[in-house]
This record gives sequence, structure tokens and C-alpha cells, in this order.
Amino acid sequence: MNARTTWAARVVLIMTTALMLLPLLYQVGLSFKSPTEFFGNPLSPFPLQPTLEHYQGVLNRLPMGLYLLNSLLFSGAVTLGQIGLAIPAAYAFSHQRFVGQHLLFALIVLSMMIPFVITYIPNYLTIASWNLLGTLPGMVLPFLGSGYSVFLLRQHFRAFPSSILEAAVVDGASPSQVLWRVLAPANLAAIVSLGIYLFIQSWNQLIWPMLIASSPKVYTLTVGVQRFAGGEGGNDWGAMMAASVLTNLPTIVLFLLVRKGLLATFTDGAVKG
Repeated sequence: MNARTTWAARVVLIMTTALMLLPLLYQVGLSFKSPTEFFGNPLSPFPLQPTLEHYQGVLNRLPMGLYLLNSLLFSGAVTLGQIGLAIPAAYAFSHQRFVGQHLLFALIVLSMMIPFVITYIPNYLTIASWNLLGTLPGMVLPFLGSGYSVFLLRQHFRAFPSSILEAAVVDGASPSQVLWRVLAPANLAAIVSLGIYLFIQSWNQLIWPMLIASSPKVYTLTVGVQRFAGGEGGNDWGAMMAASVLTNLPTIVLFLLVRKGLLATFTDGAVKG
């Protein structure tokens, strides 16, 4: 690759990054603008006289602490549930042999191609029949099965030397001991990175939690902010921007802290056989 191609690629990447970050920058800037600045200087995202009044207003008008707790419980339960099911499934598909193994794995890969939105109605009817509408378990259950999680961990588990696992079996280790004492600890970085990805993905969920959460007591941050924007905060642009920033901030900070390990995990999982 010559110098011109390299610089052209860098320019494209910089422009793409700027286009992706511009809405976030605009959102943060508007959240610090005073009401008079909104229409006095609408094109600039930078406030001339920054103010915290929108954040104070949001914290006074919305139970952000309760919404934060619900988001943590929802995202944490989905993350732990998916990983808890994906680890033994990935082990079975990578280092065990059983009838119908390839067919079942093909079905799991096929499930990754089905948009979750298609399952809203059957999932909603199922949750309703179990009397779990308006509850956190009702929000969590449909997310526990994840073909992507199984696929990613299987790719990492397959790259682990089988000779080490066979040595553990020779030493008297049971299949569960091989999994939880040898294979899982050796792939801890991949499991943790997957967990962080699942946590962020769950944190940003809106449609399904909004369908299930019928009471403010179980609103997540995304649902609470959406209800606020569609109700009393519909005309208060600064408050809406402040609420959105508070909702996005935890996952942005989490991603920035672990971005290198996270990207490395998904890159390795994509190329390992």
C-alpha cells in the first residue's frame, strides 16, 4: 500500500468517525446550553455559557436512581444468563461429540440471522401467559438464549489445545471439571469481553423493555427517558439531551476502559476455526 492510499484511507476513517461522533457531541453540547442559547445559536453544539440546570431538572423530575438500578439488574441478568448458558453449550459443540451436533450448531448459526423484532409477538404472548408482564424477569427471559454468544465462545474454545483437556481427563477430571477448571479459566478474557459486549447491548435495549414495563417501578433508563420525551419533557430539549447523556454515559465509559480487549476478542473469534 503506497503513501497516497494510506492517507486516503486515513481521511475516510477520520471523516467516518467524525460523522459518527457528531450526534453525540451535539447531544452533550445541547445538554449544557441555557434555554436562550438553544434558538439563539442552534447550529453550534458548543454552549457559550455552560449550565447544569438541565441535569438538575432531570434529576429532580425523574427517579434516575431507580431507572439506573433497573437497567443494572436487567443488563446484569441478561449478561450472566447468556454467558451461563453459552459456556457449556460452546464446550459441547467444540470438544464433545454427540448425535446431531452439526445440525444443532447449524440451527444456532441460523438463529443469528433472524431479527429479534420478529419474535416480539410470540415472546410477548408467552410472557403474558406466564403472568410476567410488568416484571424484570419478563424482560430478561427472551434474551437468555443467544446464538451469537455460543458461536463466539465455540470459536475460542476450539482454538484451545485438545491435548491439555485430554490430559485433565486422564488425571481423573470429569467433563464439568474440565470445563470450569481448565477451559473456562483459560478463556477468561474472551468470556469477560463477551460479557461486556452483552451488557452494553442489553443496556441499550428499548423496544422490548418498553413493551413489558407497564409501571415506572420497572422502567429502565432507556424506557424512562423515552417516556419522559413523549410526555412532560417533550418540549424541554435541554432536559431531554441531559437525560440522554446520563443514559449513555455508563456504557461509554465502560467501553472506553475495555475497548482494546473487547476488539481483540471479537477479531480473534472471527478468524479462529
